[in-house]
Amino acid sequence: MNKKVMTIVIAALIVIVLAIGGFMLFGRSRSVGLDSSIENQDGAVGNTTLDSDRVLVVYFSETGNTQKLAQEIYEQVGGNFRRIEPVKPYPTGADLFDYTEKERDNDERPEFKDLNINLNDYDYIFVGYPMWWYTLPMMMYTFFDTYDFSGKTIIPFNTHEGSGDGGTYETIKKFEPNATVLDGLPIRGRDMSKDQTDTVKKWLKGLGFDEKN
Repeated sequence: MNKKVMTIVIAALIVIVLAIGGFMLFGRSRSVGLDSSIENQDGAVGNTTLDSDRVLVVYFSETGNTQKLAQEIYEQVGGNFRRIEPVKPYPTGADLFDYTEKERDNDERPEFKDLNINLNDYDYIFVGYPMWWYTLPMMMYTFFDTYDFSGKTIIPFNTHEGSGDGGTYETIKKFEPNATVLDGLPIRGRDMSKDQTDTVKKWLKGLGFDEKN
């Protein structure tokens, strides 16, 4: 194999590896898929010592992993439940990969639909998102730009494909210096095909939110 052919082969392999790595950022082959039966809800009573009347669980999800995790958290803590939905729908498949890269590079602030909430109604806000490009989706930048979390307690959670929280919990602290940000819960997207009830329960207990007697 001559040097020119070898160079072409190596370049092709690099492209393939980068493509696979990019797809893994979004868990394309490991997502549970969005569940259309999971809707925004109000007034659920949780099974922890948290005052459910003062709790909001809000999440952004495009492949379903974060949605499923948010639903599990909501079932345990109660309160109100909201999905952050883009005004302009995101593309799917490989197009999502390219689209969100440009969105990040351009430091965009995509719009989301009205959540129909008044943040004054809540003391504890659970905020969930997937890891995109090893950081927060730009949609979450819009979210934190939109609301004033002063005096609130933010409890982050996220799904990922190997990057953990990627330092995003510290990023949220910088976004919201007048809020209290508790230890978050990162779960690998591929693990969301399994029951995470006990994982969430243990995390909540570690935060001091015990089960009701």
